[in-house]
This record gives sequence, C-alpha cells and structure tokens, in this order.
Amino acid sequence: MTKRTSLHYIAVCLSFMVFSADCKKIEKGFLSDNMYYVENPLTTSQGSVTVSSSIVADGSTTPLQVELIKVVNEHGEDVDSLLTKTDSIMGFSASVSYLDSTLELLNKKIQVTAARPLSVNPIGGRIQLTPATQYVPLGTYTIDVKVTNVRGTRTLPEACNIVITGSASADTIYAGTYAGTFDPSTGTSLSTISNPTITSAYYPTAENKIVYKFLDKNGTVYNAKTYGIGTRKLRWNMKQFDPYYPEMLTDTSVEYQFPSVPNQFPVFVNPGINGIIPRGNYGVFYAVPALSNTLNAPVYAFIDMAFFKKGTFVVTVKFQDFAWK
Repeated sequence: MTKRTSLHYIAVCLSFMVFSADCKKIEKGFLSDNMYYVENPLTTSQGSVTVSSSIVADGSTTPLQVELIKVVNEHGEDVDSLLTKTDSIMGFSASVSYLDSTLELLNKKIQVTAARPLSVNPIGGRIQLTPATQYVPLGTYTIDVKVTNVRGTRTLPEACNIVITGSASADTIYAGTYAGTFDPSTGTSLSTISNPTITSAYYPTAENKIVYKFLDKNGTVYNAKTYGIGTRKLRWNMKQFDPYYPEMLTDTSVEYQFPSVPNQFPVFVNPGINGIIPRGNYGVFYAVPALSNTLNAPVYAFIDMAFFKKGTFVVTVKFQDFAWK
C-alpha cells in the first residue's frame, strides 16, 4: 500500500468513526415528563356519558399510545375491577312513539349492550365514562396511565382524578302546573284557580310505579275509587303515556306501573290531538267531577313531569281553593 493510499484509508476510517459517533447521539422523537389532562378532576354524574380531551402531549412526538394501568379509590384501594368490568346497559335501537303501545312493541326497541364504566382510548388517551357508571359508588377515583411513543414509555402516576357524583333529581317538573274549571263536553277552560303545589317522593328499592295523590285545601286525600278520575277533553293523562299496564284507582291514589326503560319515563313526547302538542312534552290533565268538590264544577290539574330511574314515585298534588265533599 502506498503512502498516499494509506493516508486516504486512514482518513476514510476516521470519517466513518466520527459519523458513527454522531449517529449514536441522534435519538428518535421526544416524550415529555409533563403530559397531563386538562379536565382534572374529570366530573361525571352516575349513568351519564362523559369524555375528556386527549392527554396534553407537551411537545411529545405523536401518536401517543395510552394504557390504563391502575385505578384506586379515595382511600387508596385498588378498584380497577370495579371501574373496568363490563356491565349491561339499556338503550333504544330506534325512536319510540305512542304507536309502540304494548310491551311487546316497546321491548322490540330496547337493546342491551355491554359497556365498561371507565376506559382510556389507546390513541390519544381520552378518558371515557359510560352509563355503566350507574353501578359505581359515588366518590373520587384516581387513575395511573402508561404513555408510549417512538421514543419510549412513561408512567404517569395519578394522571387524573375522576369524580362520580349523584345523578339528576329523581323527577323533573318541566313546565310546572296550573289548574281550572272546564266544560266537560268541549274541554274548554271556564275559569282558572290557584296553582296546585306539587311534591314528589322517590323510593328507589320499590317496584316501578307512579302514584298520584290529590289533596284538597285541607289536606284530605281524594278518593279516586269512589269518585273516579278523568281528563280534560282532547288532552292526555298518564294512561296515554303508560298504555303498558292498567290504571289502578284506589281510595287514596291513582297508580301506574311502568316498565324498566332506558333514560326516563314517559319514553315518548306528547303527540297531542291530531298531531298538535297542546301543552308540554309530558303534560297530563287530570280531572275530577263536579260532584266531588265544593266548587261544584269539573276541575282539572295540568302537571308536566318526567321520571328517572327505577322505583316508586309518589306525586302529591294539593289544591288550594276547594275541599272534597
């Protein structure tokens, strides 16, 4: 080998060595130590759908693969099996209308799906809470996640706190209530009277039932079994919203059993007469005959209310202007 060739060989080797050393210093991507969730704590109510934003990458190379690795309660106890187990939740496969007037027709539109209360989307890390949280005790839960990209893996302890609160109230009065006297042959309102007061009690462990009690100004309960219960003409009462079971009249109440359904009951809005909604989405017009009260006139009460969850609801309607005979 000539001297010139030898020097060239040495130069090439040195260049290769320098190049190799530089290559070892080049690292793929970046994975931050400061990734976080914007919604922290992430709050949801039992039985609701809540989704967080993706985890904030803080300059980390995307895509980020995110894995839920631990869930603890506020006492530090591992509750991963509680928050990630699969439960059955109910939903409707199609819209329900007054034409679905039997249990068979209604049940055809109810579907049961399997869902976990808590999951983390593997791409981006969105935290997803489903209606299956209805089976999870109220409280605060903390999750650890593992984040991976081309650079490597980071474990984020206490990445996010999740607060599960109580659901909405057991019942909701939408448009309130009013009352008056009316012409029973036409349904025309003849006069208004003081608005009744409406109270509702909820018993979650009892059977699915809506119970209406009607009190006079003295607090005496109406005997529907003796005097009967009707509706203002061309209006609805709960019989139309609940055609699935018979209306039951007792000496203290008017009662309706209702099926287990998703979301709320009634399951469809008031289509009204001839397709026109006369009053409220869930408005009912109960009526008592003239012979039953000291006004000596047929009296109606409008109540617009929907019911959430399973159990018994006792709705008390107290009139202000008359007594029962």
